[in-house]
Amino acid sequence: MTYDQLYRECRRKLTHDTADFDLSQLFHAQFSPDGRICRSDAEVSAEEAFVLRQKVRRLADGYPLQYLLGEWEFYSIPLAVGEGVLIPRPDTETLVDAALELLGGMEHPVIADYCAGSGAISLALAHFLPQAQVYAVELSSEALSYLYTNVGAAPGGERVTIIEADVLNPASLSDLPLLDLLISNPPYLTEQELEEIPPQVRHEPRIALDGGPDGLRFYRAIAADAPSRLKENGLLIFEAGYTQAGQICDILRQNGFHEITVRKDLAGIDRCVIARRP
Repeated sequence: MTYDQLYRECRRKLTHDTADFDLSQLFHAQFSPDGRICRSDAEVSAEEAFVLRQKVRRLADGYPLQYLLGEWEFYSIPLAVGEGVLIPRPDTETLVDAALELLGGMEHPVIADYCAGSGAISLALAHFLPQAQVYAVELSSEALSYLYTNVGAAPGGERVTIIEADVLNPASLSDLPLLDLLISNPPYLTEQELEEIPPQVRHEPRIALDGGPDGLRFYRAIAADAPSRLKENGLLIFEAGYTQAGQICDILRQNGFHEITVRKDLAGIDRCVIARRP
């Protein structure tokens, strides 16, 4: 069987909107990991075809492409991902954009990334703010395994310190120094949203998605504790769910934060909420 014949066979089994992109990524990862172009008439071994068909079958059943690949890029940094850790998404790059803009002229900023997951935000900030010291805070043992892997491999990882702690339990955060920036993409889906998520998202860890009945549990807890974690004029940056930005702004005001602003992501959704310490 040739490369082209296998590709056409696999493509017929996929019907979702991103099928062409997803399949090209799978074929590239298996046949062209070094960047070489595989000729369409190149022969594919029976073993290679079997492996690819198995992946395509899982993809057709709603298994995430990123988990099948085992890595995904965030802010041009390749990160190991798999079951047990949230998949980095382009929406979250909006938070990094804001942080880089706001901290770009600061010497030796101290940053904490709450609910760090794979380390996407932490490693992007450490890489593009070479004077920064970043603390990646994560509770999940499954996510921590990926976090340690990525911190050990990514550029700037030597300036990321991993703290195994529960952001809902302030006592567990005692190892943190005072911060110039607290940044977080916390779990923010409501109970109803968790019941309605698409098949691909159902494979991601519930602990990284579940924001409590109204989706705001983590925002309330972090906003209440953050004033004691931040330096004078320190910044707090949150990722917001689709309709949550206004409610998050209210929570921040209730906790004395000021200079509260909201930024949109590339899709025009209110995605990033920024505030200064009271």
